[in-house]
Amino acid sequence: MSGNLQIIEAGDTRARAAFLDFAFQRYRHDPNWVPPLRRSQAGLFAGRAAFFAHAEMALLLASRNGKPVGRIAAIHNRAHNERYADRTGFFGFFECEDADAEAACALIARAEAWLRERGMSTLRGPVNPSMNAECGLLVDGFDSPPMALMPYNPKAYVELLTQAGFRKCKDLYAYLVRAERVGPGTEAHARLLRIRRVLERRHPEVKVRPLAMRDYRAEIARIMDVFEQARQDNWGYVPITPEELQETAAEMKGVVDPEIILIAEVDGEPAGASLAIPNVNRGLTACGGRLFPFGFIRFLRAIKRTNEIRIFGVAALPRFRHLGITGILFLETVLRGIAKGYTRGEASWVLEDNVLSNRTIQHGLDPEHYKTYRLYEKTIGD
Repeated sequence: MSGNLQIIEAGDTRARAAFLDFAFQRYRHDPNWVPPLRRSQAGLFAGRAAFFAHAEMALLLASRNGKPVGRIAAIHNRAHNERYADRTGFFGFFECEDADAEAACALIARAEAWLRERGMSTLRGPVNPSMNAECGLLVDGFDSPPMALMPYNPKAYVELLTQAGFRKCKDLYAYLVRAERVGPGTEAHARLLRIRRVLERRHPEVKVRPLAMRDYRAEIARIMDVFEQARQDNWGYVPITPEELQETAAEMKGVVDPEIILIAEVDGEPAGASLAIPNVNRGLTACGGRLFPFGFIRFLRAIKRTNEIRIFGVAALPRFRHLGITGILFLETVLRGIAKGYTRGEASWVLEDNVLSNRTIQHGLDPEHYKTYRLYEKTIGD
């Protein structure tokens, strides 16, 4: 393309603001894009997040003739490399003008160079900024907005990354569950109730209860302890630090619906958990990513009207898995969500090769596999 292409590291306040604003400019006419919460993302870009106790990130901004045309973050996650004893660097927050392959390749090349300086030999992404947050590039399902904490991008980005030498690493699936297919009066709903009765009869020692808001922080810690133990062998897993947990709990508190966050107990001991939240993206769209001075009201109104939830996951401690706890929690999440008036739920994300989780969702919830996200990877040398 014509013009003077320049890549800079957005290290000061003004450049970081341009890095943040580029996404708002890029998607200003796209009805499916959901604006991030500006204040939260500005803090992340300034390095004010618990993640940076074990990571560092460089924000790279591309401009042509003084006008921003793309951005990317190069991410060195030391916790990942310590766990896996490898040299994998990451990229995230990638945005670019659709037809500007030159800018995309230049941004990626700068990210590679920054990571090579830190000893990385592989580049993987996108992650925003880690596998414990938004991750993956949307490669199928562009006709609707994403659910809470799931990314969105135009179809053109697939070609931009392919041209830059990336190949598929892993696919992540998102399933849509509709109340009209599993709600009262349907064959699927009757089947769910039968399964519930069978599981209750076989395992009366398993009790399911909703999250207790009066003990919110301790409850979130209990839930995350279950998930951390249950997913230790999952591909790409990196433990969440206590500081990251506290940060996440604080961010979630204002939007949780305790009736759809469930804890399964055996003799009073946490044995499994299900984590779901209302689709906060409705609120973010309503307020345009700004809570103040008046966006907070629009955000809350939209959240109260939403009929959608995102189911982040269902997990059971290894020693209790024989009790069918994950099945019980899946059933209870769907049945309780329908009873509360939620008519759509997304179960995401699920690794393509997680056979058990995919089978459980597909056979039990009559879902639609409606979106696929992809992690890409490339070798960047020594």
